[in-house]
Amino acid sequence: MTHSYPRRPQAVAAAQAAIKQLNTEVNAVISDQLVPAADPGANPVPVLVKDCMDVRGLPTTCGSRLYAQAGPAAGTATVVARLQAQNAAIVGKANLTEFCFGATGENEHFGNCLNPWATDRITGGSSSGSAAAVASGMVRVALGTDTGGSVRIPAALCGVVGLRPTVGRVPNTGCLAVSTISDTIGPLAATVAEACWVYDIIQGYDAADPLSIAAGPSTLSTLHHGIAGFSVGVLRGFFAEALAPDIESALAEVGRLLEKAGARLADVQPTDNNALSEHHAFRFILADVAEARGPLMADAGHRAAIGAEVRRRIALGQQVTGTEYAASIRALLALKQWLRSVFDSGIDLLLLPTTPVTAPLWRDADDMVETTRLVSRFTYDLGASGMPSVSVPMGLDRDGLPMGALLAAPWGEEARLLRAAQAIEEGLALTERPAVYARDN
Repeated sequence: MTHSYPRRPQAVAAAQAAIKQLNTEVNAVISDQLVPAADPGANPVPVLVKDCMDVRGLPTTCGSRLYAQAGPAAGTATVVARLQAQNAAIVGKANLTEFCFGATGENEHFGNCLNPWATDRITGGSSSGSAAAVASGMVRVALGTDTGGSVRIPAALCGVVGLRPTVGRVPNTGCLAVSTISDTIGPLAATVAEACWVYDIIQGYDAADPLSIAAGPSTLSTLHHGIAGFSVGVLRGFFAEALAPDIESALAEVGRLLEKAGARLADVQPTDNNALSEHHAFRFILADVAEARGPLMADAGHRAAIGAEVRRRIALGQQVTGTEYAASIRALLALKQWLRSVFDSGIDLLLLPTTPVTAPLWRDADDMVETTRLVSRFTYDLGASGMPSVSVPMGLDRDGLPMGALLAAPWGEEARLLRAAQAIEEGLALTERPAVYARDN
């Protein structure tokens, strides 16, 4: 299967130059070691890979001091291999929150990843480097992972496109496990079309991943089919509370744009605001991570080497009881049932803000737990449901900081989802670029 992409001559060299020029300002890239494309003469596409995915010949640090001196990986993550088969060149490994566990971009070992729009602001995480690299123009596309919002949150706070596919649609083979049921790999990209290009390549069944499902329809081929007749449910209640005023007004403008493109809007009220406020997915993912990182926490030397804030979050997960975990799973099933009922009623897509605020200042984000709770308010539970969603830039607030609109679709409906994302991108036609930006890339 071939995949169309606007390949540019010397794109790899331009990406390498941009990384060298800008990385000292945003710290988006841990390693800029190149893995050349199979055919370097055929205008390969430069791709940055979050450093929790294996690339043969490169270390996989997972953002941790424990693996900083790791030897080169013996294998390659399935998604990376699929991109390489389409003549992608891997131009390095992206910075991330240690063990993919935090939504700020903090990293005690490799240094914090800084927001290209304002380096005194967080990027969001944990795919912080992937988002910052795309936003700053180092690369056009990067791979990230999303458990509770780790693609969508940094995409929103850095002003790029971030896709979380249906769980299982993209295999996680060769990638660090965070949650048993919520993990997925997804692209961060400068445009919706480029996100589609990556997604269409990396989706599809992999027998080595127990959650893997078959590939869905191509998204790039139907991207410009429009959204006339789509019914878009605007989530209210919990999903419209405590919003920054500029985000609220920008989302209303996105709604008007979708109507102009032929969609019908309808308000959707959650049936149980209290359950959503409990953040059940936050609790069971804490427990998942605590179990996965348990052997490291049991060793005093290893435990001391983990960053303080990440270690604190793991310790919180160790405190989750079995009955609390079970209650969270039951709450998740209730949420999925409600979402099914919404889609069964005729709603094609859901619309809400990706984050309730724009990127907080670093000085106000020293508590990773509280900041993660703030910026992941809307992404954790919807992501845990397994349905696909995409964050699309919706302009800048009064302080010049990016805002993101989140679209969600029924399970397996990425093509529908991305058609609406394209309508937003075309309608807004945003041209602003961050202060830290590679103008020639």
